[in-house]
Amino acid sequence: MPARALLIAYAVVGVANVASEAVGPTTFTTVTKALLMPLLLAWLVVRMRQSGSYDRALIWLAVGLVFAWFGDLLLSGDGDLFFMGGIAAFLVMQVCFIVAFTRVPGPGLVRAWKVAALPYVAFWVLMNVLVSGGVGDLRIPVLVYSAVLVTMALAGLDLVIRVPQRLGWRVAIGAGLFVASDALIALTAFGPLSETNATSVVIMSTYILAQALIVTGFADCITARRSAEAH
Repeated sequence: MPARALLIAYAVVGVANVASEAVGPTTFTTVTKALLMPLLLAWLVVRMRQSGSYDRALIWLAVGLVFAWFGDLLLSGDGDLFFMGGIAAFLVMQVCFIVAFTRVPGPGLVRAWKVAALPYVAFWVLMNVLVSGGVGDLRIPVLVYSAVLVTMALAGLDLVIRVPQRLGWRVAIGAGLFVASDALIALTAFGPLSETNATSVVIMSTYILAQALIVTGFADCITARRSAEAH
């Protein structure tokens, strides 16, 4: 299947999932959620094959998507065990994405302009303060997960000046949206927000868009670099 068709399928399934979340979770919600990461992973594999670039950074990205899929499946289950398993899977995904982003050599926006990290650090502090009353014995895991999450977003932002800027910003914006999606999950699970259809719609919308921006942006970054090096 052509790469474009896979992206269209991802978008269609994503819209169907969000629409299902809007009216209330059903089996259809679970099924569409389970299809999202395999479709995006299939797009990435096809993209790598078409470009002839099986770069290790893209392999790390692909492994991260596999763990994101595990996370989606586990978070669709009921109970604390499923929730903790899902969060653990997404933690591994964050680490894989960090490794992928940092494998691209060259200067970095955050390293060159360290003040750019301040909003991310401030957001991390604020979120942990807001959920501190509800995390209970999970305080340390939540601190660790949120720190890795923000590190992933900073690693995405750091790409901006060492890859074509429009692609670097696509990854950075996607990573920022991922932080926003996870922050909403934390605020509904441990903080002052109630879990409603509206919050589920926002969580899934930002998550679906975030993954698309990160994966397509980073794959195009690597392809553009390889093409430039070849010429």
